Amino acid sequence: MSLPGEAPASSRWDRLLPWLGAALGFLWYLAIGGARTLAPTHLDWVGGGDFAQHVLGWLHFRNAPWGFPLGNTPTLMYPLTMTVGFTDSNPWVAVALKPFSRWLPQDFQYIGPWLALCFALQGWVGVKLVALYLHGALQRLLGATLFVMSPVLLFRTGHDTLCAHWLLLAMLWVHLRPRPDSRAAWKALGGALALNAIAAGVHPYLQVMVFALTVSLLFTVTRVEHHLSWRSAGVALAGMLATVGALFFLFGYVGQGISAGGSGFSYFSADMLTLVNPNGWSLLLPGFPTRTGQYEGFGYLGTGVIALIALLLLSNPAHWWQKAKAGLKPRKSLVFSVLALTLLAFSSVMTVAGETVLSLRSVTKPLLPLLDPFRSSGRFIWPLHYVLMTGVIALIAWRWRQYPRLLTGLLLGAVLLQGLDTPDAWDRSRFGGGEWPRLRAPEWDRLDPFYRHIVLYPPAIFGADAPCDTQTFPENAYLRFGYLAYLRGMTTNSVYPARLDRPRILAACQALRDELQQGRFAEDTLYVVGKKDLAVFQRPGITCGVLDEYTLCVAAKQGSFQEALSRATQVPTAQP
Repeated sequence: MSLPGEAPASSRWDRLLPWLGAALGFLWYLAIGGARTLAPTHLDWVGGGDFAQHVLGWLHFRNAPWGFPLGNTPTLMYPLTMTVGFTDSNPWVAVALKPFSRWLPQDFQYIGPWLALCFALQGWVGVKLVALYLHGALQRLLGATLFVMSPVLLFRTGHDTLCAHWLLLAMLWVHLRPRPDSRAAWKALGGALALNAIAAGVHPYLQVMVFALTVSLLFTVTRVEHHLSWRSAGVALAGMLATVGALFFLFGYVGQGISAGGSGFSYFSADMLTLVNPNGWSLLLPGFPTRTGQYEGFGYLGTGVIALIALLLLSNPAHWWQKAKAGLKPRKSLVFSVLALTLLAFSSVMTVAGETVLSLRSVTKPLLPLLDPFRSSGRFIWPLHYVLMTGVIALIAWRWRQYPRLLTGLLLGAVLLQGLDTPDAWDRSRFGGGEWPRLRAPEWDRLDPFYRHIVLYPPAIFGADAPCDTQTFPENAYLRFGYLAYLRGMTTNSVYPARLDRPRILAACQALRDELQQGRFAEDTLYVVGKKDLAVFQRPGITCGVLDEYTLCVAAKQGSFQEALSRATQVPTAQP
């Protein structure tokens, strides 16, 4: 199905085209403004939001001794346990780079290079996936470009570890490619095992999606294709579970008593119109209302893909509907897995344009202990998003299989429309970020080496309740003092955890409050004090001052920093 002048599919092109797809993914990343993120020493675009949390977790981990759980960062949220998994700092990448820490620059981030890699792999795997349905080289590249330009992937660049959507595409490719015998089936399961192992060390949400698709693959090769016996399938499933469980235990995702914290399960859901709702991500199409937290369930297919769907619907659906049903019949387990994830995305309160149409809270209430760690359930819409994109490309390829010129033109038109209707391609504001917050007062240069701990009082641990308090200090206070702790090899008690053991954290905050109210101050500790708690520190033997608009107190009787602090801006007397 090659055009005149277009290279036919061949083994040479089969090897080259995925790399061309990767190049297209990387070029699209540059087009949306990603070039400024690629310098590893450039931190002044990751100074806010999730990026800052991820970078701080990595910085503390790189200087920490190896320990268990793998990725352990004992200097963050001291004296409690924190890991790069709990800060969403991409455990596999962090562990891979840690042996080289002594040679890496002091300021070093891998978020930008990781994002570029995700876009490149989206193109690489996209070519492999569409090659199941498209045969011309140009057609494959155009089909892969639609995956590269997926609005869902672009939207997720604000949370780097969640951008490994290529894992989902790879699972679809493994699932959909033909398997003539049991050897091919075992090879497919081996590929699925590798993808599960990668996902387990990138992000738990991706792992759940990859594992669900793996279970459907296992059922297909056993029940539908009859390549495996049920006993062999049981062994394979046990191996998958053991691998994922071991990695989750190794990275500390299980066995730590964690919960997601924050709002309830149904808050971060997906609206039932999410696949066709641009929600501000289109210059041409209007959006529909959604609830506040439903940005997590953003699943817009893209204007180009929607145009292809409209074209299919207008071109005699009876002509291709039988082909679609025939294609779905041997893949019922895949459909079931994707629909199950979709129901999870809609959560216990299903909405259409932000309005509740069905509430299942009474049904899901007994399951909340299991569902709570995945409260941002709207993310589970992604498999449906990519399955529908794949299905649309497959049907377009089959419907116009006898008209290769027209087929290429349709794909090209969809790609152009998808790109032209992507606002970020024009304003290039996706990676605006924020300046990395630093403490700049000259007195910090006199901080004595005997100071080992930085304590924000009350502790600023996001997602925890009183006696912790995230309202006392500016939002980036944990980052400013966490970065100072990293530079000086100190600990800090405040952090922005993606997951947390709430009872232990609240107990630690209360223990600190009791300790200080009883007048037990440590001389090796630098206290950052909120205005409402100044009275606790205004007693003999405590030196307080204001630096960088923060009130600092120390119990040390001497030292360069104590002298500098005593000459700094004086703290007003607390009101009784």
